Amino acid sequence: MLKHIIIAATIFILIFGAFSVQAEKSTEMFIPIGQSPGLSGEYTVMGKIDQVNARDQSIKMSGPSGSYTVRMTKHTLIYLDRSKTQLPNSYGTLADCKAGDMAEVKFVDNARSKPIEWIKVQKAK
Repeated sequence: MLKHIIIAATIFILIFGAFSVQAEKSTEMFIPIGQSPGLSGEYTVMGKIDQVNARDQSIKMSGPSGSYTVRMTKHTLIYLDRSKTQLPNSYGTLADCKAGDMAEVKFVDNARSKPIEWIKVQKAK
C-alpha cells in the first residue's frame, strides 16, 4: 500500500513540476523587466543596450555589473515590455532592440558564458 502511495505521489510531483516550468515560460512575456519571481537579479542581467549587431546576432549591454556582450540563437525569445506605455506586451525581433533601451536577459542554463534564452526590451514609446 505504501509503495502505491509513493508511486502516485512521485507521478503527481513530476507532472505538476512539468506544468509549473511550462507555465513560467509561457507567462514570462507578461512580467515587467526586473520583476520575474526567482529570476530577476539572481539569474538575469539588466542594463542598457549600447549596440546591436544583427550580423553576429549579439547585443552589447552595460549595467551596474559592467559591460558585456550577449549572444542570441534562433531559439532566443525577444519580449517587448510595454508596461510603461500602458500597452500590451508582445513578442519582438532583433530589429526592436535599439541602443538606449533598457533590457533584461536570461542566459541558457543560467550560465553567463552561454547564449541567452530570452531578452526583455523595455519600450517607453
